Amino acid sequence: MRIIIVGAGVVGYHLAERLSVEGHDISVVDARPELVRRIDEKMNVLAIAGNASTPTVLQRAKAENADLVIAVTNHDNTNLVVSLLAHRMGARKVVLRLRDDELSAPDSILPPADIGADFVINPIATTADLLERLVRNPGALDVAEFADGKLLLWGYEISRESTLCGKSLRDLHLEHGKFLIVAIARPNGTLVIPRGDDELRAHDHVYAFIQRKDYSAFRDLVHPEKEPVERVVIEGCTRLGVALARRLETRFRSVVMVDKDLERAEAASESLDKALVLHGDIADPDFTEQNNIGNADFYLALTGDDQTNLMHALLIQKLGVHRIAVQAQEPAYLPVLNTLDLGVVVTPRLLTVNAILRHIRRGRVLQVSQIGESGAEAREYLIGESSEVAGRTVKELSMPKGSLVGSILRSDLVVTPRGDTPILPGDHVIIFALPEAVSKVEKLFSRKR
Repeated sequence: MRIIIVGAGVVGYHLAERLSVEGHDISVVDARPELVRRIDEKMNVLAIAGNASTPTVLQRAKAENADLVIAVTNHDNTNLVVSLLAHRMGARKVVLRLRDDELSAPDSILPPADIGADFVINPIATTADLLERLVRNPGALDVAEFADGKLLLWGYEISRESTLCGKSLRDLHLEHGKFLIVAIARPNGTLVIPRGDDELRAHDHVYAFIQRKDYSAFRDLVHPEKEPVERVVIEGCTRLGVALARRLETRFRSVVMVDKDLERAEAASESLDKALVLHGDIADPDFTEQNNIGNADFYLALTGDDQTNLMHALLIQKLGVHRIAVQAQEPAYLPVLNTLDLGVVVTPRLLTVNAILRHIRRGRVLQVSQIGESGAEAREYLIGESSEVAGRTVKELSMPKGSLVGSILRSDLVVTPRGDTPILPGDHVIIFALPEAVSKVEKLFSRKR
């Protein structure tokens, strides 16, 4: 595809990096010359310096011949103008990022079609949705649904109390054959597709396909702690913090927001119905003691400042809070944060990248979910009559190294695949693939006879 990415910030950079590796013809446009130079030096893409909200710059990028235009600058107004211009110039498809809730909400006065867009992504709403799922499922690192919700891909950290510590996957399958662990992320950052003799260790991040009906049993095995989440503390009356509090305040007994900025705290208090909003500083030990912050069942650091989030999360951890989520704006901080055993680290910009990639690929696959921040993917393919893989067994597929068939949904039956399991037309086949195998899996399952 010919793809134009407008905006060379974190989101645009990662999109260009991922899509160029897949062989697409990529052009990147940005008004900031230093970002354009960085793209030009590091990637095999066409980098254009200029303001893409003007027709002449979009014409230089040949928007009229583009299969896809992605507008992800830091300014909603620019993205809106780019969408309108690209659509009018003849781009086949337009995707844009909008942070403004009034413009991106499903009931917006400006639906996507009216601004020339095929898909609108709001990073705040996307991140708040993920955080809500994680709070409602304590211990989970990631949650994704496949096969219309019948099959789940769950990421969990193996706790020290888990009976799975020290078990090999072969023994685990013999004792509990109702789920399939497709990936293990070790504490040192290594992501592997496990073999039968691989053992699970405390603090491993495991990703497993399970049927929805077996979820409770799986959670009890991996993360047996029974304390329910009743009191949630959110630091940061930011747009993300308030959006999350609004989702949680009717679901939990106590939702508390904290911000040291009085004006932000007052504004948040006026916009929420049940959540308690406190004006104070998490770094102040008197404040945390007086307000029982250390009694939180789940703490989320969402101030918008990475260093503040990190330091305050460490302070809260010292108080004995075990369930913690930290927002990181800069992906470059992820390797450090992931080594500190702080809990879940979410990066709204990378979540935005993943949401856009899922939408782009939806024509070829039913669902795509990235595994953590690794670049590995779980993909759901619907097998057609003309597909080259139809009629072949799993063994005959010769899956690329670094990939495997995780599960098959046949009608309403979930099939755990073995080497002699056939792939039939109408099957929903869920594939797990490491980054280096993603493009090969795409080619295998996209080929027709």
